[in-house]
Amino acid sequence: MEATIESRVSPEAVWKAWESAHAIHANSPIEPGQRSKSTGFKYQILDVVKGERFSILWKSLFVRMIFTHSVRAVDRGSEIRYTAEMKGLFAGLVKFLLKNKIQRNLSFVLKEFTKQLEKASR
Repeated sequence: MEATIESRVSPEAVWKAWESAHAIHANSPIEPGQRSKSTGFKYQILDVVKGERFSILWKSLFVRMIFTHSVRAVDRGSEIRYTAEMKGLFAGLVKFLLKNKIQRNLSFVLKEFTKQLEKASR
């Protein structure tokens, strides 16, 4: 599952917003292995390529979901992409049942995130 959008905001501004949202302390970098909590669910940062992408791992009993955030420069600003993949014993079943909902949520969250970034950069 994937959602992509182009924005007039620079990749650096996108990365800074992600660090503000996901870093443990204000003005600290996103680090692999760090654990955090957001809107009621706990997650762990899996990998980080500073300024380009990072992945979040969320676990439930028999399913692991990996959400990857990536950004790259394009002519008019940046291309921002969110992807989600599922692994584990019941990943196939959960994907079958929730794929459309997750896809809609990825698109919605990405659009809202971009809208807020563009508004803040005016």
